[in-house]
Amino acid sequence: MYSVIKFFLNLSQSAKNYILFYLAKYRNEKKISQQKDLDKKVLAALNGKKLPNLKQLKRLPQTLNKHEKFILKGLILIALVTGVFLFYNGYYKNLISLPATGGEFSEGLIGSPLYINPIFAFNDADKDLSSLIYSGLIGYNEKLEPIPDLAERYEVSEDQKTYTFFLKRNIKWHDNKNFTANDVLFTISAIQNPNYKSPYSRSFTGVGVEQVDDYTVKFTLEQPYAGFLNILSIGILPKNIWENTPAANAKNVIYNQKPIGTGPYKFKSLVKDKSGQVKSYVLEKNKNYYAKIPYINKIIFKFYPDYDSATSALANKEVQNLSFLPKENLAKINKRDINIHSINLSQYTALFFNTKNSELLKDKIIREALALAIDKNKLLEDVLSNQGKKIDGPILANFPGYSEDIKKYEYNPQKALEILTADGWTIDNEKLKKKDVELKITLTTVEQNDNIKTANLIKEFWDSIGINVDLQIIAKDKIQSEIIMPRNYEVLLYGEIIGYDPDLFPFWHSSQRNDPGLNMSYYSNRKVDQLLEEARQTNDLSQRAAKYQEFQNLLIDDLPAVFLYSQNYLYPATKKIKGINVQRIASPSDRFINIENWYIKTKKQFFK
Repeated sequence: MYSVIKFFLNLSQSAKNYILFYLAKYRNEKKISQQKDLDKKVLAALNGKKLPNLKQLKRLPQTLNKHEKFILKGLILIALVTGVFLFYNGYYKNLISLPATGGEFSEGLIGSPLYINPIFAFNDADKDLSSLIYSGLIGYNEKLEPIPDLAERYEVSEDQKTYTFFLKRNIKWHDNKNFTANDVLFTISAIQNPNYKSPYSRSFTGVGVEQVDDYTVKFTLEQPYAGFLNILSIGILPKNIWENTPAANAKNVIYNQKPIGTGPYKFKSLVKDKSGQVKSYVLEKNKNYYAKIPYINKIIFKFYPDYDSATSALANKEVQNLSFLPKENLAKINKRDINIHSINLSQYTALFFNTKNSELLKDKIIREALALAIDKNKLLEDVLSNQGKKIDGPILANFPGYSEDIKKYEYNPQKALEILTADGWTIDNEKLKKKDVELKITLTTVEQNDNIKTANLIKEFWDSIGINVDLQIIAKDKIQSEIIMPRNYEVLLYGEIIGYDPDLFPFWHSSQRNDPGLNMSYYSNRKVDQLLEEARQTNDLSQRAAKYQEFQNLLIDDLPAVFLYSQNYLYPATKKIKGINVQRIASPSDRFINIENWYIKTKKQFFK
């Protein structure tokens, strides 16, 4: 009632006079004469901006006729609605939305899981599932920096050959057994055991491991290795589950498809088709997880034979996320419901010159002309749809030694032709020749869309200055055995994954020229070898950066390869999922690095 009276008092004098006139017009004269003194006091109070007392307010309704009472009730209703609105508005201004437990999503993967086991996982589906179910001594944050995971902390000896890990206590396996140092020793020993045939055995060659106590493990290296922490991100197996399985039979046991780990999610169920292929796989959150327990309750993975069928499933809402979206399929997705996360991938694509297989490529002038004739901006636009960046060296941004201030072979076909003609090459029937030798190059790449597009554009660039190019496209299942392992190519267009640590030794040291090394250019330089050896033996990032900068300058000047571009990783995910904040990945499974922070449900809480 007081709110109504205050409303009257705040009106202009003319408005109040109008209301008083309106009341006088319709009031019952007889009733007014009977209540004359009280009416005058009430009206006087209104006109004089004085609040009536309680006794006067109680008498007010008796002075009003039906119509006046209707008006009064309307005013009271307006005051109540206004009050509720002001309260509601003030209340929600002091509320914030916070992540809440609950929800689920489905994601499409390509292929089918074979070994959901960290020491066997090889294809992307295996690695994706293993990364959620298992944990390593070391994990990664959103910036791809190594951080302790199963380990509470670690210490590195002064000579950088001994790493001591102090494990977290009270960690439970998904079957509720205790995690201890015994599990770490068993896992590393299994990887090193040739009977297990783990693809990661080479990473642990020469690594000694011993148990100090139930929660302390010590690793000993023959030589310092700065990238050692990164290989300890491999998932740890439960000894009590695996110790009674013969090594030779380890790939055949049920735990490769119904695994038990310590990770944020655990196995719930799977569905297979008649041929035994896994069609769907369900994970539920691990409520006993030793770190931050995920918000999202369940993840359903569905498997598709190729990216086209998986993209259709995403477009038709059969799944809400897709492990990877090829750029050519972007137009097929309704972006109203989907966020396309474009993530930096630690991988580059380059042209590798194999001077062992080509006399022409031993001539640096020819290699320089080939580099100058390539329009990287066009490659970026036509092949990557600008989802990436062009590069000029083997060290990517955010890695030690990266620098924009390096020698670049900018696109200049006229200069390319000039240095060739100055070296004795002449145009004959639109082809470059020297002493009856034609400048002919065989360009080899893998049968993959981006590589094929890139190779065809490069062929056009080189053809335009008179270089005869023979394009060779090799099937995916043959590229390793028939081309890369035997180094059977002249120029190879290929992508290399750098990984978590910028250790460039496997890619450019002369000892890595033959398989299983990754020196695709058969490159050799003693000074480069020395710098790469020294860089991998120090944990001092400033020292590593200085050595890598010197290495990169030497490499670019020698020109054993032309570095083209670094491609972004496109991860489409439903807009219902919040909290996806990964900036860089070295492997597709790294998109799940911060999955504990993903959420679908929200709750309101007062802002303090």
